[in-house]
This record gives sequence, structure tokens and C-alpha cells, in this order.
Amino acid sequence: MGFSSPLVSFTFLLPIFLFLLSSATALNITRVLGHYPQFSSFNTHLSRTLLADSINGGKKNKVTVLAVDNSVMSKISSESTEEEVERILRLHLLRGYYRERNLLELSSRNASLPTFHPEGPVQVKAMKGGGVGLGVAAEGSELSAKLVKPIFHHAKDNISVLQISDLLQPQNNVGNCIAHCPAAISRKDGALPIDTNFTLPGPLPSWPAGKGFASGTIDLGGLLVQQVTSFTKIWAIVEGGPDDLGVTFFEPSVLPEGYFMLGSYAQPNNRALYGGILVGKDATNSPTNGTLKNPIDYTLIWSHEGSGYIWLPVPPEGYQAVGHVVTTSPQKPPTDKVQCVRSDLTDQCETETWIWGTGDDLNVFTSRPSVRGVTAPGVGVGAFFVRTSQPASLVQACLKNTKLDMSSMPNKDQIKALARAYSPLVYFHPDEEFLPSSVNWLFDNGALLYKKGDEANPVGIDTDGTNLPQGGSNDGEYWLDLPPNDAVKMGFLETAQAYLNIKPMQGATFTDIVIWIFYPFNGPAKAKVKFFDVSLGKIGEHVGDWEHLTLRISNFDGRLWGVYLSQHSSGIWVSPSELEFQNTNTSNFVAYSSLHGHAMNPSPGTFLQGDDGIGLRNDFDKSDKFMNIGASFSLARAQYLGAEIVEPAWMNYSRQWGPTVNYDFAEEMQKAVKILPGKLKDLLRSILEKLPAEILGEEGPTGPNMKPSWLGDEM
Repeated sequence: MGFSSPLVSFTFLLPIFLFLLSSATALNITRVLGHYPQFSSFNTHLSRTLLADSINGGKKNKVTVLAVDNSVMSKISSESTEEEVERILRLHLLRGYYRERNLLELSSRNASLPTFHPEGPVQVKAMKGGGVGLGVAAEGSELSAKLVKPIFHHAKDNISVLQISDLLQPQNNVGNCIAHCPAAISRKDGALPIDTNFTLPGPLPSWPAGKGFASGTIDLGGLLVQQVTSFTKIWAIVEGGPDDLGVTFFEPSVLPEGYFMLGSYAQPNNRALYGGILVGKDATNSPTNGTLKNPIDYTLIWSHEGSGYIWLPVPPEGYQAVGHVVTTSPQKPPTDKVQCVRSDLTDQCETETWIWGTGDDLNVFTSRPSVRGVTAPGVGVGAFFVRTSQPASLVQACLKNTKLDMSSMPNKDQIKALARAYSPLVYFHPDEEFLPSSVNWLFDNGALLYKKGDEANPVGIDTDGTNLPQGGSNDGEYWLDLPPNDAVKMGFLETAQAYLNIKPMQGATFTDIVIWIFYPFNGPAKAKVKFFDVSLGKIGEHVGDWEHLTLRISNFDGRLWGVYLSQHSSGIWVSPSELEFQNTNTSNFVAYSSLHGHAMNPSPGTFLQGDDGIGLRNDFDKSDKFMNIGASFSLARAQYLGAEIVEPAWMNYSRQWGPTVNYDFAEEMQKAVKILPGKLKDLLRSILEKLPAEILGEEGPTGPNMKPSWLGDEM
């Protein structure tokens, strides 16, 4: 399974960053920057030069960090001394807490800001073509860098991080080798994230007794498969790919007795090693029609400067290759290096997440079954797929579970143990007024059921929702609404519950634990327009808000494999290696709920749903308001267990959980944009008008059972 970020495909949404914010300890700049991979080189040198220690002095220090990404840091020569690098980085540390709007204001009067550098301040002035310029240039000359965008700020600890476009250099350094050499220290000389093997903080639990879950082996129908997570590095390159840090190719370190490789494994270098690949064993004992056979040959798909080679196995008739092989030799691999799989045990696959590439010549992707859902038999191998200009390079097959008897799925006791072991603590923003509640609390506190044509006579709802209309479709005949009492809008966190839907995925080789959280009310939205924060009035408000996150569990051993976080109409997959964990001895991670909108995120910060610095704000932060999912969940559905789990009646209510909101969008927009200059007004309008109604809050949402992911995969 790959991991991607579809919330917004805009450049403002950066790769996942993780760190622990604590009200009891000062914020650590190394930890903050350490989870923005694009600033890994900058962060490394802050630590090496001990400048990070100067920043981490608590609230008494007001510091603004002017960070540059790895491509800019690559201008620093590997032959530069630490003293030379330190002189440059001191100019990137402003003595004072400045956010982007502060620099915008200061630029209009050509301000000079003190830095950690003993030889002088940084100049800040408005640029002719727009934007904020920064540098140490002499009076009248052009400045070397431009403010790109805000990255992070934390007012409590007086730390702000802004990205700028280029290095700031002392006057006597401009033009020398420090700024004009191609070697990138972080790529060539420093440790890469992939060099670390990630392990979950808590030990893998001993699961309650069951049938086939966490037994280590799954029978796909004469083909036994196991999941290998220990690897030997075969070949790597340290450029290109995500964050321009390259890719590493692996193969299983040890094969279980009787098992064979099905393909090689690949992972981008910008995150710690965490993954797995399936290996197979023929259980038929058939000499002529076994489930596995050697390839008859290999086709060289791609090679790199005589050091790395990617091969495609050529299968015998009636069999298919389900992965590629990577070597460091131009000699073809032995034909027993990998196995091809009998065609009836394969299914159609597709590319998922980009791992690495060289342009049109070669691109490497993770793979997944093309059809995914609770009854879909496709099984991902964990092998990478290659796309080149050669049609012969295509591998389109993964595995198929032809048995699919659900024996590998967890039983009720195992589900509860999994939920307790991995469920997150969901933190709410310090300013959040609209908190979750249990559904029963909502019904007991006056929620009403309305019927079309009889709106004057709404009825109360039974505690368990037994008088709600069951089944059907969202035909507009019924909807729910809150009582006139505004207090119900605020929810009731003390008794809030999460509702779990347990479903098989990828041919029952994974278990998805889908955690649904209900909020009685979704608050108004805010927008960010360049350096302006804009309240959007009623836009975004709606009654009833269902949000969810999903734990993907490996059915081979019960390991947490991935986490999906819903974000309005889409969401993101996150590797466990990119999560923040509550402490060092359990595997319960931290998730953040956005202010008013309740989108989920793995880290605090402010993110835009828009483009070019304009769009809806999603604000995430930690507070003393949180929900411990592992201590407050209810098993609501596990269809494969039959009658063992009784679904609540309200789960089968298919209409809206809130009324359609009637407000004048144009009027609300006019109120919101009145503080903006003309061009910015038009830009904000054009972006907001493209957003779906679910985000803008024009109608109440339907319940979990009406979402595509109820029976299918996450979007």
C-alpha cells in the first residue's frame, strides 16, 4: 500500500511533519523542522553548528527562522567548514517573532531586522514585482531572497518559521564557492531517513486467541503467502523522487523455508524504512500446474550508469509476473530468483503513489489492486511497478484470494484489542467550540426528525434511533435538526463515543478499522488570502458532521500498516513512520481535528485548501480538549462476523443528519471579502465557488453508511 496526500494537491500542503507540542516544555526547533523533509539539510546544519541550542531557550527567546529547502542548501559546498556555514545560517535567524503579515507591513518602509549574525541585520523591503524581499545587499541594490510562504508559528513559544527563496550571505561571502557549488551536503554526506528502520513505539501485542488472524500465513487458494518486513538493501540513488532525496531498492533479508520472492521492494528515501512485501509458497504439490513457476527469461527495463538494473521476469504460458527484480549486475538474475504466479491467482493492479523517477524515461510507483472493497479479492504484493517508454515494462498483475473465507480476519475480542492498541488521541483546537458527542446524547437532548410536507410537526428521536426511517436512499423525504437550544451545538465531549466499522480489504489480507466521530455542529469557515485572514460568516456552517479515520492492520501479524485521515471530501494516507505517538511505550498515536471543520491531520499547523496562498484555512493544534478513542469506542459493524455485532438502528438511517442551509452565498461572500483589495476579492470568490457543498455547508451530511468507503476503499 502506498501513501499519498489528496486533501489538496497544491504546493502549500507539504509532506507530513510530526512533533510533540507540550505546554510543559519549550518547543524544540530541531523537532519541528525534523519532520519537514524538504528542510532536512537546513535542520541538520542548525544542529551541527549548535545554533539550534541557541533557539531552544524557551519563551524568553523570540526567534524567526528563515528556512530554505534542500535544493537551496545544495549550493553549500561539502568542502565548506562548519564556521563558514554557521556565518550564513546566523543571518537566517531573526531576533524577534515575525509572521508573514509582519514582514509584509515592515517591507513597506524598508526595515532592518536584527539577526544572530554579529556583522549586521537583514534588510526587508517590498519588491518591484510584488512580494517581500530579504537580504544583506547594500543600499539601492537588489536583495537576494524573497519570502515564499509561512511554514509554522507558535505564539506561546515565540517561534515562527518562514520559507525564503535563497540563502542570505554576509557581504564578503557573496559570489564565493559556498553559494555556487553543486554538492548537496544532506544528500551526499548526511544520513537519509531511509537509513533508519522504523518500529512502532509499543511492542507487538499478544492477540487474544482466534482462528487465522495474525497467524503469519494466509492461504489464497493453493498459494500460501507471508509478509516479510526485514530487508537487505540492493541499490540506491540519492537524487530525484520526493524531496529530491532518491530511492532505495530492497529484497527480503530471509525467506521462510519453502517460500520464494515475488518481486523487489522500493521506498523513497525521504521517510524511515517501514513496509513489507509478500513472498509465496506453492501448496499444491503439482509438478505441472503448480501455483508458482520460474520465469523463462528476464527483460532489462532500465539501468543506471552501470550500477543499478531493473528486470522484468518473462513468465511461462499461463502465469504472470507480479513484480520486478533489481540487481547491481548487468547479468540477468537466475531464473529461480523470483516466481511467477498462475494466472487464475492474479488480479488487475494499478499504480498508486509515485516513488521515484527520471522523467519520461522511468517512473516507479507503489501498486494496489484496481478493484478494492469488502468483497474484492485483489491482494497487493507490496512490489513496485515501473512505467517507461517501453510497453514491455508493464506489470499489471497483483494477487487474488480465490479462497476468501474470512478466516484471516480478527474476531470480536481481537478487534477490541486492536482498537485499544492503536486508536489515537484526537486533539481539538484550543478555540474549538463545536465538540463531538455520542449519537445517543444527541437524541436524548432534543434532536428532531423532520418529514417533507409536514415540517410543522417534527418528532423526537428514541435514544437508540429505532423510530428513524430505515434503509432507502437520501431522497429528501426526511432530515434531522437540532433543538432551538444552542447548547446542543457544542456537543458533549465527556460521553462522546467513536463508532467502529470493521471491514476486510485487499482480499482479507488487511483489516480496516474505520473510526467514525459525530459532531452536532460544524462551525463557520475561515479563509486566508495571501497575508489576510478572512472570516466567512455563515459559510461552512451546517448541522451534523461525520468525520472518520481508518486504521489499516496487517492480518499477517496484527501490525499497524497505515492510517487514513479524512479531510472534508477526501483525505490522506499516512505511514506509521510519519505519525506522532503519545509516548514511547505504546503505539497510540496523535491526530488533530481542525478548528470548526473537524478535518483530521497527523500534525499541528495551518494548511490551506486552495492555491497560491488563497483558500480555506484548516487550523490544527493541541489543547486540553481531546478524545481518547481507545477508551471510548463502540463496535458498530463487522459484517463478516454476522450476528455477533448488532448494528445500532441509527446506522441504517440513510437521509441527512442536518437540514439544507438556506443562506445567500453571494451576500455572505460580499461581507467576507469587503476588507480585501479588488483582485484578491475575485481570486477568493473563484476558489470558494469551486469547493464542494460538503465543505461550504450548504446541506447536512448523510451518515457513514452512505459514504463510498462504507463498503469500498478510502478515497
